Amino acid sequence: MSYLVTLCIPTNGVPEWCQPVFESIYQQGVDENLFQVVVTDNGDNQEFKKIAHQYQANHKSFVYQETTAQGFLNQIESFKLAEGKLVKFLNHRNCLEPGALDYFINYSKRGDEDTVVYFSEGNLHRENVIEDDSFDSFIKDLGLYTTWSGGLAFWHKDLEKIEGLQSFNSLYPHTDVLFMKRHAKKYVIVDKVLTKSLPTDDTKKGRYNLFHAFADEYINILKGLKSDGDITEVTYQSVYGELKQFVVDLYAQYVLLQLPCSYDLSDSDKYISKNFSVEEVNKLAKKWALKYRIKSTIKKILGK
Repeated sequence: MSYLVTLCIPTNGVPEWCQPVFESIYQQGVDENLFQVVVTDNGDNQEFKKIAHQYQANHKSFVYQETTAQGFLNQIESFKLAEGKLVKFLNHRNCLEPGALDYFINYSKRGDEDTVVYFSEGNLHRENVIEDDSFDSFIKDLGLYTTWSGGLAFWHKDLEKIEGLQSFNSLYPHTDVLFMKRHAKKYVIVDKVLTKSLPTDDTKKGRYNLFHAFADEYINILKGLKSDGDITEVTYQSVYGELKQFVVDLYAQYVLLQLPCSYDLSDSDKYISKNFSVEEVNKLAKKWALKYRIKSTIKKILGK
């Protein structure tokens, strides 16, 4: 069967997240002949497995497969099972907003398969659709959100290119997909809010090394784009600046304020020093932390 859209949901099997996400898809009332849901599970939660098998029994468009793929590489396993014309990554904590599935289906019907499309979920605070005529301007417009897998989409006809890639970055496999077409006819960013993240806290998120990921590994990816001539120095510096501020925010929250989280924070200064000044990051983070403490104190006083 040929679907117009496949929603790929790689997960480690968290029932309190995934079940509401599944419900948000099938409660849209869309003809199941038009879309497919692919769930790949690299976890060991037995309750979740029962839920997933039940959805598979009840919905012909639901595909569930267990996998041994580690961490973020689970994304690639889900993509390989996709049959839809438009393949859209969906985070296992992100429920579809009403009408979102129809939007993806209509986009698939009218979309140009020679373009690269990314769904930035209103995070850029721009007009609903941004069109770029070069990879360089596309990366500059996305900025920090090039690190975010949640907006990833691609056309099924490009799946062969993905399967042909020799290896994937274990922290950022989605960028291997996002960046594989560097000479497309057009790049489209849809900045419309189509999903809503379920409430959670940072103690239930990733266990990867946070500063290795953002202060080291991703900067290396950017440097590779620049050295290949695919982005300009101006774009590199623009995204680098956004990453620097993000690293400052992370350092303030988790190193200075020691807010609870599930991330690995080891060797933070070592990783930061590879591409930033630790002294400058620390100085800026202290200012961030001070503002946070002041706001928290005010909220307590006001009883909020």
